[in-house]
Amino acid sequence: MTFEEYYSAFKAYSDIYSDEYRKRIENLEPLLMKFMKEKGKVLDLGCGAGGFSFLLEDLGFTVVGVDNSEYMLSLARGFAKEKGSKVEFIKADARELPFEDNTFDYVLFIDNLVHFEPLDLGKAFREMARVLKPGGKLILQFTDLRALLPVLMNGQVIGAEYWISKVLPDKDEKTVLIEFQSEEKSFRVRFNVWGKTAVELLAKLYFQKVGEEKINEHTYLQVYLPKK
Repeated sequence: MTFEEYYSAFKAYSDIYSDEYRKRIENLEPLLMKFMKEKGKVLDLGCGAGGFSFLLEDLGFTVVGVDNSEYMLSLARGFAKEKGSKVEFIKADARELPFEDNTFDYVLFIDNLVHFEPLDLGKAFREMARVLKPGGKLILQFTDLRALLPVLMNGQVIGAEYWISKVLPDKDEKTVLIEFQSEEKSFRVRFNVWGKTAVELLAKLYFQKVGEEKINEHTYLQVYLPKK
């Protein structure tokens, strides 16, 4: 199953008007505002359906949303039309961003690490550092999936319909195949496994960490400045 199908199965990622999506925004908004006190230009990288792009636009930021999924961008553009939003949504690869150096005051990278192998994430971090202005901030939110795996193996309810029925990591736990089950169907998705330590070591090549908030037992929001 593709990630597009996975995201479409869960309203928390595909429907910005759903309770699930609104809960994601409500949990993160106070933390974003803590570290984004000055208005500026934001790159919402891996923007998905655009909920955080619209939030920041409403708060007075200028926002460009980028994703490499035409399906997710079609959702975002549809919501933008409904809302009368001026957010520009662009299809692009995080490893090779179509922007000049020093373009953005902020890069928002929310819940996207599972898509990246180490080499690709390194390239993406390098690009984020390049497009940030000196003193600009990378706002990174992620789940420590390595620490979460033992919990997932005990089964967990996900969203309104699904629960996790199987968790199948590879022998090195670099990736994990997770099976989601509902009363009507099941599907599997493969995630890249990132632990907090590995994320910080890779980010350290391009950034200096200046802030961190623990959202829950396994989820973090971190703030970085580019090394320039």
